[in-house]
Amino acid sequence: VSLRPEMRDYTIYIDGLSKAFASTGVRVGWAFGPTHVIHKMRSILSHIGAWSPKPEQVAAAAFLKMDDAVERYLTAFRNNIYTRLQGFYTGFQALRAQGFKVDCIAPQSAIYLTVRCDLRGMTTADGMHIQTMADVADYLLQEAKIALVPFYAFGSDKESPWFRLSIGTCKVEDVEESMRSLQNALQKLH
Repeated sequence: VSLRPEMRDYTIYIDGLSKAFASTGVRVGWAFGPTHVIHKMRSILSHIGAWSPKPEQVAAAAFLKMDDAVERYLTAFRNNIYTRLQGFYTGFQALRAQGFKVDCIAPQSAIYLTVRCDLRGMTTADGMHIQTMADVADYLLQEAKIALVPFYAFGSDKESPWFRLSIGTCKVEDVEESMRSLQNALQKLH
């Protein structure tokens, strides 16, 4: 809208603390848009009976007015996310270069990476044959302690070798250990 003001009457913007600030569980949000749409949204919401507690709303409103604090937080937050995303991306590329059946799309935003782990047809150290993508996800969870969400959870084919990896709950110092754990799990396959 700031680039194309004529879009103001056709644009609805919805955001909230849980996404913009990675504040899981803080359900304070906001919406901007054409007045007639916002009025309808407000009417619907008033009948739902599920909204953030008033103290949470007041605290969020006070925080959002603190421009310097918000900017400091977001700058540090973005840098931290970038470091974690790049760490995983670099780690997956290194594993790929070593010949493992993994790949990763370069980070593009958000707190997720799109990773490829096609381990079907391989056998674990205890003799289990990995046949499906569900087997792949289970093996990586059990052996590497890495939870990946298969793309079929988002409507893709059940045997798509692509997964979503969230870096939302890991710390920068966890990235290297996670990649080492993944490498160890991959090395056990034949």
